[in-house]
Amino acid sequence: MSDPITLVSFLPSDKPHECGYCKGEGSISDGMWAHYLSVGVYQALLDKGWRRSGRYVYKPAMEKTCCPQYTIRCEANKFQPTKSQKKVAKKVKKFLLKGSNKSNETEIENDESATAKDKPKADVNSEVAISKADIKSGEVIPKATSESSQKINACDEKPTEPSDNEPSGASDNMERKILGLKKAKIRRLEKRLEKKGFAKDCKKLTEPKNKEKSLTELLPTLQTLTDKLNSTISQAEEESKHKLELRLIKAEQNDPQFQQYFQESFDVYKKYQMKIHKDPEEDCDERTFKRFLCNSPLKYQFSGGSKNVLLGSFHQHYILDGKIIAVAVLDILPDCVSSVYFYYDPDFSHLSLGTYSAIREVQLCSVLDRKYYYMGYYIHSCHKMRYKGKYYPSELLSPTSWKWHPIEKCIKFLDQQKYHTLETEPDLMVKNKTLDISRVRLFLAGDILLFSEGFMSTLSNKNQANLRAYFDICDNIAERMIVVVNDADDESDDEES
Repeated sequence: MSDPITLVSFLPSDKPHECGYCKGEGSISDGMWAHYLSVGVYQALLDKGWRRSGRYVYKPAMEKTCCPQYTIRCEANKFQPTKSQKKVAKKVKKFLLKGSNKSNETEIENDESATAKDKPKADVNSEVAISKADIKSGEVIPKATSESSQKINACDEKPTEPSDNEPSGASDNMERKILGLKKAKIRRLEKRLEKKGFAKDCKKLTEPKNKEKSLTELLPTLQTLTDKLNSTISQAEEESKHKLELRLIKAEQNDPQFQQYFQESFDVYKKYQMKIHKDPEEDCDERTFKRFLCNSPLKYQFSGGSKNVLLGSFHQHYILDGKIIAVAVLDILPDCVSSVYFYYDPDFSHLSLGTYSAIREVQLCSVLDRKYYYMGYYIHSCHKMRYKGKYYPSELLSPTSWKWHPIEKCIKFLDQQKYHTLETEPDLMVKNKTLDISRVRLFLAGDILLFSEGFMSTLSNKNQANLRAYFDICDNIAERMIVVVNDADDESDDEES
């Protein structure tokens, strides 16, 4: 898969600004304004610690910033849901099947909903609609297989017998926990059956009647996507109280389908920002919404091969009974599904939509044959952001060697110091530069030309410094991009026309 043109304007770090995590004034990052960005180049940038917000692509200055941000990813086909993640799936399944009163709903403690996710759960009785614009016949995305989700049974461990020193009350409590029955009732049943010689039946009473369902059983199967992205796959049954639909559309303002649902999606965004993040109404206007979540620099491109997947930026609508209640902003890339943002209607907070969205996006990776689920940044110094490390198995990216490490091994380093290379070998602690500067392309005065050392002297001091910083930070990815060079001391205008 060849790279379409990638055109960027480099925006080096200037001075520290307010941090959205610790609320201090020590956040430092470098950035680029992406005029055009290929999915292949953006995948490479993600694997060097970059991330996008709208058209702005940024990278934390890890050794300087107040809250170091490590790129984190989960291997989708080996995903092992935790007990609390399964509970969220069960809760949404129950809601869809039977309906529930929010005031009577017991909230599942969900420290995973800090900033990124909270989504509803679907099941075989929910309605799933996946919409993917402009996939032509023959360009079909494969069906998820049972191997795409690991079956984890949280109740596999059998209760052990109490020791001689254990108080009798402990044994009774264990029986109550296992069976959910009163201890006196258990005794009466056992004595009655023992007298009648039904010892085997007594044993059956002490075994849980129902095995806990795996996550695969609690989520609906995302069937093979048909020729059109906007097709609807209905899996709802008549007895269900609610119907859930998933619709995946291109995040492109000129796309008719995007325009059709724009206002409804924006209304959910505005309500979410004002109630959950306490943003003033004037900061939640359409222009901000478009710039932040609708304007993507990624160019749509098919992956090629036998499984021809459309790559680029998408909005995934979560539709309950015909109404959008949540939206996930996603980038589908050559190796992964990357989560950009998620927002939901606060009236449905009881469904733990953030956690559910992450579960469904892991599932989407398997359906689209993407190996990894990228969750953005893991920030160990910010406790509310540690929830991302609970999606197993996860890896963190070393900011020096660009190698991936299991998060369990990284925690011991990050517990000791806020910034760590995550490496133990001295030669891997220092970044190795592999850029061939002579292959870098520049855009100047309407022309594209290759860089040369003699060219540097023709630039202003400011642009010389910026170009050197660009080479240093982007390293060999700079060979795949064209950087805009303005031979002037004016700040580049990163506002969209």
